[in-house]
Amino acid sequence: MDLADVVLEYDDIVSAISILEKRREELRTRILNTLTEKDIDVLRIGNVEIKRQKVEWKLWRINRLKPYLMKKDLWDIVESVDRRTLSRLIDKGILTEEELKGTYDVETRYSLHVSRV
Repeated sequence: MDLADVVLEYDDIVSAISILEKRREELRTRILNTLTEKDIDVLRIGNVEIKRQKVEWKLWRINRLKPYLMKKDLWDIVESVDRRTLSRLIDKGILTEEELKGTYDVETRYSLHVSRV
């Protein structure tokens, strides 16, 4: 297989992945909407089980958060509003959820977990 064939196959795969990801998102949205309408959290069809899990998602507001972190000399660690870094600082006890109240909004999102049973 020469380089041209490899590049063409790679392009085919990238295109296929893009199509599959778009379709997956369409199906995910339809499943979540149906589960929400019917107030179902777990659905089993054959040997496939889908669980809808509620997740509180923090939407960090940089205009509120940055001044606070600068005052605590933590902005150099964070450098930008990075959810993982902020979570680690909370987990280590350097910051607390209570002191950060008001620097983020909370949005409820749902994740889907699919398993074979």
